[in-house]
Amino acid sequence: MTTGTVTEKQVLDELRGLEPGHWLEVLDFIGYLKHRASLEHVQPSPRELTARDLLQSKLVGLWADRDDIGDSLSFARQLRYQAEHRQRTTDDTG
Repeated sequence: MTTGTVTEKQVLDELRGLEPGHWLEVLDFIGYLKHRASLEHVQPSPRELTARDLLQSKLVGLWADRDDIGDSLSFARQLRYQAEHRQRTTDDTG
């Protein structure tokens, strides 16, 4: 196989040298290469937040003025319990 710069003519010559029964595999491979190339253009996922980022984000203390929460640990436990024991509906099966 040739290394370095490959011309369109070389690719077509190699394709013509294949039995037509292998052309589907060539098309599949071209599809794979296109898919892989499209993934290279995807934006990288954002970096993970640090504790400092979280403290500066206005999320900490967001509910500080709520008077219906009381003990935050008990409130969190109650929310988890409700989420774990809620009735599943037909819409929840996804």
